[in-house]
Amino acid sequence: MIQLLEEAKDDLVAFRITGHVDKSDYDVMLPLLDERIKQHGKIRVYAEVQLVEDFSIRALWEDIKYDFTHASDFSRVAIVGDQKWLDWVTLAAKPFTTAEVKYFDFSQREQAWSWIHAQQQV
Repeated sequence: MIQLLEEAKDDLVAFRITGHVDKSDYDVMLPLLDERIKQHGKIRVYAEVQLVEDFSIRALWEDIKYDFTHASDFSRVAIVGDQKWLDWVTLAAKPFTTAEVKYFDFSQREQAWSWIHAQQQV
């Protein structure tokens, strides 16, 4: 399930991913991202990943397609979780985007919020 967080405002899209994620979750989230990109140009993304059971193959495909299509539409992406594979995914994504992408452990949640709100260096 993908849940929008109340901190999502203006050019910041903040959400939590938990449990099972399927294509219907992306059918809700992707139009929101598209709308924010239209409104603000580049957007910031804060994502908490908790107790994710699995991603359906169709959901994963939607995610990959979206990420490649919009690679230059993100300025910063903070991924917060407690699974080491998320850090690896973050590192693997860096060559494919102009965004600053950073992984934070749940113990660093406050630092993640500070980082996502900090001014980008030009």
